[in-house]
Amino acid sequence: MGYLFDTNIFITSKNQLPSDVWPTFWQRIAELIRYGKIFSSEKVREEIERGNDELTTWMREKSTATSFYIPLDRDILEQYAITQNWANNNTIFTSEARQAYAGVADAYLVATAAAKKMVLVTYEKSNPTCKRRVMIPDACQALDVEYCDLNIALRKLGIII
Repeated sequence: MGYLFDTNIFITSKNQLPSDVWPTFWQRIAELIRYGKIFSSEKVREEIERGNDELTTWMREKSTATSFYIPLDRDILEQYAITQNWANNNTIFTSEARQAYAGVADAYLVATAAAKKMVLVTYEKSNPTCKRRVMIPDACQALDVEYCDLNIALRKLGIII
C-alpha cells in the first residue's frame, strides 16, 4: 500500500524540521521517495513549485528519478468528479469553500487516494462542522478513503529517525 502525501506534510516539515537541524529526517523522506514507498499528486508539485524556495529545490532534486508525482488519469478524474459532487451537495460548505476545494490539490489528493487505493497523509484534522473549508479528513471519510498523519505513516513504514 502506498502513502500519498499532502502539500502540508512537506511545508510543515520544512518549517518545523529544517534540514540543517533534522538531516536524518530529510534523508529518510528522500529514501522513501527513491524506493517508491511514498507518493504525491502532480497538483502538490504545482503547489510546492509556487513556493520557489529551498523546499522547491529539494523536491526537484529528490523526486526526479521515480514516479513520485502521480499524474492525473481517467480513474483519478472519475474520483475527482465524485469528491466534487460530494462537496457541492454538502450544504454546510459555503460556495467559497466549495470553489477553493475544487481549485487546490486537496480534492485531487482525495481522488488519487481513492483511485489508487492509497493512504492519504495529511496534518489536517477532521472538522465536519467547518463551513469555510472542506477538510481532507472529512472528504476521506465521506468517500471511504484511508488517511493518517505523518507520524502514523512513518510508524507503518517502519521508519525510526
